[in-house]
Amino acid sequence: MINFIQHKNIDRQKWDDCINKSSNACIFVYSWYLDAVCENWTALILNDYEAVFPLASKSKYGINYLHQPFFTRYFGVFSKVKPTDKLTAVFLNAIPEKFKYIEFCLHETNNFDGSGYSKTERVYQSLDLNAPYQTLYKGYSDNAKRSIKKAVKAGLVIKPAVNPEVVVNLFKSTKGKELEVFKAEDYKSLAALMDACIKQNKAESIAVYDKEKNLCAAGFFMKSNDRFVFLKSGVTDYGKANGAMHFLFDTFIKQHAETAEVLDFGGSSVESVARFYKNFGTKDCLYLQLKKNSLSRILKWVSSKS
Repeated sequence: MINFIQHKNIDRQKWDDCINKSSNACIFVYSWYLDAVCENWTALILNDYEAVFPLASKSKYGINYLHQPFFTRYFGVFSKVKPTDKLTAVFLNAIPEKFKYIEFCLHETNNFDGSGYSKTERVYQSLDLNAPYQTLYKGYSDNAKRSIKKAVKAGLVIKPAVNPEVVVNLFKSTKGKELEVFKAEDYKSLAALMDACIKQNKAESIAVYDKEKNLCAAGFFMKSNDRFVFLKSGVTDYGKANGAMHFLFDTFIKQHAETAEVLDFGGSSVESVARFYKNFGTKDCLYLQLKKNSLSRILKWVSSKS
């Protein structure tokens, strides 16, 4: 039986044990990660944590809805046995009817061909790191290689284990200024998430400085289940002009080449962002975004104006 379980009643140990033993385990759905990015998350749980499905809910104008929180890519069914299409459908059907609007994404191992939801393919980019560095480097674009050489010529240097605050502040003062959806509480959530990753020993950070020791770029990576997930970065105008981000990613790839790890670039369906990631020989990975609107006609109109 699938039960809808409130946040306070979720057994964290059993939850994380289920995630650890899942064939599709990912960092976004561990209890400590969900606690950092989504206050009072709830879940659908099969029997005694045989399979789980996290849910993030909010309420607006008295309407309960499910969403995909910032700093997570997807949720879905995580099971000790490989999730089947049928099991995914059963979980989706078990979502309480009180949630009148649903918009979230499914892990790429979750397939859903049923009705009742609109479906959109989303994409992220990843790179297998099991080859020697020189082999991986050959897969780079000419543009990436030129940018790396420019960074070296400019005398840029790498500093590991940079404080998360450096990454957050640089992101906020550069790319963050272009993102109106990011509010003060979102930056606090990002900082809290980075701190949580460090406490769990699941983090690596890296920064790039110029010859005068001025910060040019910084990035934060999360480590879990044989995968590094790029979380956030920032880069100055000088850094952009001198290949700092290409240099940063190249250094990270060099450090982790010939391992069984995957570098998950965090990915994007935004063409310009995806194009940057593809400079490193990445491949596209597809997953589904689901939407369902059960609001009355008048409430649909009201929500569209908000």
